[in-house]
Amino acid sequence: MRTLQRNDHKLWYARAAAATAWFALLLQLWLSIELAQTNGRGAWNGVWTYFAFFTILTNLIAAAALAAAALRRSANVLVSPGIVTGIAANIVLVGIAYNLLLRNTWNPQGLQLLADVLLHNVDPLLFLGWWWLAALTQPLRYIEIIRWAAYPIAYFAYAMVRGAVDGFYPYPFIDVPTLGTGRVIVNALAILIAFFAIAALLVAIARRRSQR
Repeated sequence: MRTLQRNDHKLWYARAAAATAWFALLLQLWLSIELAQTNGRGAWNGVWTYFAFFTILTNLIAAAALAAAALRRSANVLVSPGIVTGIAANIVLVGIAYNLLLRNTWNPQGLQLLADVLLHNVDPLLFLGWWWLAALTQPLRYIEIIRWAAYPIAYFAYAMVRGAVDGFYPYPFIDVPTLGTGRVIVNALAILIAFFAIAALLVAIARRRSQR
């Protein structure tokens, strides 16, 4: 009976977290399209810009994982403890990097402030809560961190290619025309090191909890 109640609580948590994550993503998409249209660039430019951000892509992956859990898709790779931990490391990186490096670079208001808080603060905390509830069911290996790191590395390559094509770099610390290639690479390596530190901490917690 206790196991059934615990699983029921997990399910409702996943549903609430998934709903919050998808609401935030759809709100930001609408705001991006509206801003692009206001500036005379068209709706598709808003969509194109929307998918430039690590925040958006990472929140999409987290929302998909939460939705898979909410729909009881136990065979989905996104619900496996290792993958959930990798997603958790990336979305925690989103929250930390934004609050340390980017929060003071602009002043969102109204609905944009709501989307900003949800995507950078609420969603990372909700997903970290889901990781704690559902992912710590088996010991994890530190070697898995290398596999998880493929995603932020791939994003960096993606952002560099996009920037070279259209001149838009979504974050000031990877703005090649302003900082130069060398400085951007150093910044990217620093963020990657931060990712490894976050991921290693999560693995350590998971291993300790599974031993108990």
